[in-house]
Amino acid sequence: MKKVLILGASVLQIPLIKTAKKLNLYVIVVDMNKDAEGFKYADEKYYISTIDDEKIIDLFNKLKPDGILTAATDLPMRTIAKVGELFNVNTISYNSAINSTDKYKMRNELAKYNVPIPEYYVANTKNEYFSSLKKIAGNKVCKPVDSSGSKGVILIESKEDEEVAFTYAKKYSKSGEILIEEQMVGNEVSVESITINGKTKIIAITDKITTGAPYFTEMGHSIHSQLPQETKIQIEQVTIQAIEALDIKMGPSHTELIITPDGPKIVEVGARLGGDFITSHLVKHATGIDLLELHLKQSIGIEIDDGLQIKNLGAAIKFFENYKGKLRDISIPKEIYNNKNVIKIAVTAELGSEISEVSNSNSRIGHIICTGQNGKEALENCEKILKDIKIEID
Repeated sequence: MKKVLILGASVLQIPLIKTAKKLNLYVIVVDMNKDAEGFKYADEKYYISTIDDEKIIDLFNKLKPDGILTAATDLPMRTIAKVGELFNVNTISYNSAINSTDKYKMRNELAKYNVPIPEYYVANTKNEYFSSLKKIAGNKVCKPVDSSGSKGVILIESKEDEEVAFTYAKKYSKSGEILIEEQMVGNEVSVESITINGKTKIIAITDKITTGAPYFTEMGHSIHSQLPQETKIQIEQVTIQAIEALDIKMGPSHTELIITPDGPKIVEVGARLGGDFITSHLVKHATGIDLLELHLKQSIGIEIDDGLQIKNLGAAIKFFENYKGKLRDISIPKEIYNNKNVIKIAVTAELGSEISEVSNSNSRIGHIICTGQNGKEALENCEKILKDIKIEID
């Protein structure tokens, strides 16, 4: 029996763990959170941080699994790539991992290969930060170079926002560096793809709903995109250009873009399976492609076919709206669970907990995932059902 090491045991890694079990793999899971839900599906578990290179390298050397991977999280990709190079297992290169998890280095690589991106600067100190602000006209977006899930991302629209934005972005930056860039305006999408032997196959383009300014937290996704075909072709071209610029030779990528008046521009590229249940649920139901299964097979050295047949159906996720106060109850009518269009519905906040406005992915309180004949219909199904869910706040 082949063995696989999965970094992370949160709800976002559970589909990957379950898929590995379905493939009859022996699954080893690490996470520093001893209460992580994914542990109950693992064959073997260890309480180790997913970014503790030394301990994970020691564990890999001891257990000798056939592959190592993660889902929906960026920084563990550095550890995965380091293990890949040390033990000659199938991962992206360490250089690609660094360039796809450090937003400033990513921008530098993309600029080098003329991939469309916004104007940008990096800062560590306040002096550098305020100096950079002066170089960009109009609104700016400030973000940590090394965070994910919209943590630390904030819009600067006026002088009054500048000090607050610096403090907020710094709070979520592990390295202390923050990125300042021009605000891109337009529809936002993400692209799910997989690279096989250096050739990238686009699987799906996802339309995205965010909270907008100032935090731009994602509140909904739907596949397939409803954008015009000409625009989707441009999105695919820019995505492949970006993946090639970052020298990603294998595995899945989750690429975010904004469709500006000048065309699609890259927000960022994650050299990993997408989060927010996009890869694990939406892609699978809308396209018929199981990216988790493909990535697992790649990681343990099984050749996969690049002649993928993509279905044109619909799937969407919509997150619950937040209200400030203490969460007293969320009432979900029983008939919702019998709705043929509902794939999954979940409450992620504890009753009695204090909730606030959505400022990052961790502050959302629940979600629903639905199917449809197309992405638009799937999203409409989510929104119809959400109207019947009662959220009580004290």
